[in-house]
Amino acid sequence: MRRKHLLTVLICFLSVVKSSAQNQTVAEVFCGAELNYSDVNFTRLYNVLVNLTPGTTVNLGQDWEFAAQVYIPVVNSGYDSRYSMLRLNMANFSKVLKFEKAHQYLRFTAGLFGKERYGADVRWMYPINSWLMVQARLGLTNHWALGFSVSDDTSESEFATSQWNFTGMAGVNFWLNRWKTELRLMGGRYLNKDLGVEAEAARHFKHCSVSIFAQAHDKNANPYTKSKNMFSGGFRIVMMLPPYKKSKRKVVWRPASNFRLTYNAQSDGYSMRKYTTDPEENERTYPIRIPWGTGNFDE
Repeated sequence: MRRKHLLTVLICFLSVVKSSAQNQTVAEVFCGAELNYSDVNFTRLYNVLVNLTPGTTVNLGQDWEFAAQVYIPVVNSGYDSRYSMLRLNMANFSKVLKFEKAHQYLRFTAGLFGKERYGADVRWMYPINSWLMVQARLGLTNHWALGFSVSDDTSESEFATSQWNFTGMAGVNFWLNRWKTELRLMGGRYLNKDLGVEAEAARHFKHCSVSIFAQAHDKNANPYTKSKNMFSGGFRIVMMLPPYKKSKRKVVWRPASNFRLTYNAQSDGYSMRKYTTDPEENERTYPIRIPWGTGNFDE
């Protein structure tokens, strides 16, 4: 029965791609890889988890979009056996509303999100002028998991109904055009019900962004440790991968759009966590295409 649930979702996904191609909309099919590692075991240097991450985004017209992604495990050394399953990572629909004259941009997303959350998400962006923008995000989500093993009969199917969680964040961005530098301040309530704030300074190059950040949160959200550390920080690198120009073909096959690396010192792995609604979500590309900051970059 659990396998039938996953197959039903995949069939619906394929039918959306097929019908969209017939209506001459654009589907992008891509694949990347994800590396997770942690130094938590005395018997080996690192626990390692490597996944292939094929996904798609389908432009359904009138600013509607369908996005989906699957995780295919390649290496699992030390991580829980559930991560050795073929897993659906996300499948959702989104709608963008643009009020150009008022400089108001909204994105509504509903469905299955990354970090094993499902529900609804709303993002708002307001570029006030060429150097100042405010933004906010609201979400109402619950836990889900869907996967099965191709080597044995193990499977997983869970859609919780009693663990609804509200998340809300707001922030401000400053754009220093002369140096192609962006300063960001964002804070709010995160996935594990913890409050936090993050300050970040990002230097943007033609196809790469490098940033340093600092975080402060009100408590340690990790239930498995007794650490009282409430501060962390580190750096991020987002490297955009070719092809950089958007293709006009109906169906585009390509690698993932970006390579992303994050180092977060003194992070407990639970505090200030956020779900994702886009298979290629990153800190360089805004969730809504707007004529501000990196949104003006021709990639």
